[in-house]
Amino acid sequence: MSQEVNAYLTFSIGDNLFGIHVEKVIEIKEYTQPKAVPESMAYVKGVTDHREQIIPVVDAAAKFNLGQIEITPQSCIVVLDINKADGSGIMSVGVLVDNVSDVFEADESKLRAIDNDYKPGYILSSYQNNDDLIMILNADKIFSETDIISIGEIMNAVK
Repeated sequence: MSQEVNAYLTFSIGDNLFGIHVEKVIEIKEYTQPKAVPESMAYVKGVTDHREQIIPVVDAAAKFNLGQIEITPQSCIVVLDINKADGSGIMSVGVLVDNVSDVFEADESKLRAIDNDYKPGYILSSYQNNDDLIMILNADKIFSETDIISIGEIMNAVK
């Protein structure tokens, strides 16, 4: 009988720390400048090659309304496989973050709900890990159905 591991990759955006379930993380890539795509959404920085596939690169800070990622040697792209909001399958996306911290296994009893009035739908809960408050993300909810359609149109234009 297998037991589900509740492990999360943590990364920072500015002074904010986020966690995302490791089952959604495909790879952590060193930052390389994505190829710009004209007329794309402000948070889509462009596209990049990942395992012989072209994927969109999203500035997580811009997507979360936290400014923009300032590129440093620690900046990286976290490649995620997410379920499309419209239920039409899985999409790979690169998420540009300031840096990746570590992976931790969460104690379920320490996960704390955040009132829906104070959080976007893609934040599942918060987690206190020593002195760090980590916002736990639901990777499948980061992009709305409208976002998925718009990103799909961008990807079709690139192909």
